[in-house]
Amino acid sequence: MNFDFTDDQRHLLDAIEQIIARHLARPLAPTRIECSAELDRDLMQGGYFDAVVTDGLGPVAAAAMVMALARLPFCTELSASALLAPRWGLPRVCAVLEGGRDLPARFLAQAACAVAIEADGVFAAHLAPGDAREIESPWAYPMGVLAAPETLDWQRLDADPAACLDLWRVAIAAEITGCLSASRASVVEHVSDRRQFGRPLGSFQGVQHRLAHSAVTVEGVRWMTLAAALGNVPAAMAAGQAQQAVRQVAYDLHQFMGAMGLTLEYPLHRWTYRAKRLQSELGACERQFQLAAQQIWCA
Repeated sequence: MNFDFTDDQRHLLDAIEQIIARHLARPLAPTRIECSAELDRDLMQGGYFDAVVTDGLGPVAAAAMVMALARLPFCTELSASALLAPRWGLPRVCAVLEGGRDLPARFLAQAACAVAIEADGVFAAHLAPGDAREIESPWAYPMGVLAAPETLDWQRLDADPAACLDLWRVAIAAEITGCLSASRASVVEHVSDRRQFGRPLGSFQGVQHRLAHSAVTVEGVRWMTLAAALGNVPAAMAAGQAQQAVRQVAYDLHQFMGAMGLTLEYPLHRWTYRAKRLQSELGACERQFQLAAQQIWCA
């Protein structure tokens, strides 16, 4: 696939890289989830989440931006704010409920609004303090549930549920891509420094082969996601490819890190546990491939 970003898209992504570099310089706290109010402020003040509705930028730039920001070890709501909320002027933080209004969702306890993508329409409700509560989970995202979803003032949006789900699939694939890319980079750095039998761990051929395979897998997911954002391939195919990639890539990376990859002092789990949560959304890769096959063969 030949793909070049436009000048406007490159300028946006260059600015995002500057933000990323600034926040990567911050020390990490030994915690499972670390949100960043400073990162949120930088992104909001710069108006970066308007890219999806900005002429010359659009879904491709928004997806690429999510990929880049998901490389950060800090947790912030990206997908809904970048691909969905700006289309309807919804406030950030925005939480998406795609399986039911009573189910847990990422960032719901911190959200200013909730969006429910359902078979008969897309609905949004503005949230006040107490409308949602945080819950414990193994994932490296803050998770929450609505306290009483039936009491909220749900408003139907002028939106096609199928189109919204496709945008959500692109967003999920983009965020997985960023998480896997960053986790792989951290492991490459580790095996380059860690010595075993008098030589760097990364010099062993078996390690090199599996890391090379993971690099090809992640790069393939990246291009598939951009192609889906452009409308060249089904979004379900990109989401399925990304979700499927999590299984083997995350497994290999944790194998090379050993127990250190699960410690709070090392950030690998921040990316892989986020990717594992995204891996299960929208019915996981099996459902995505089934939908993609139906779209291709029944078209």
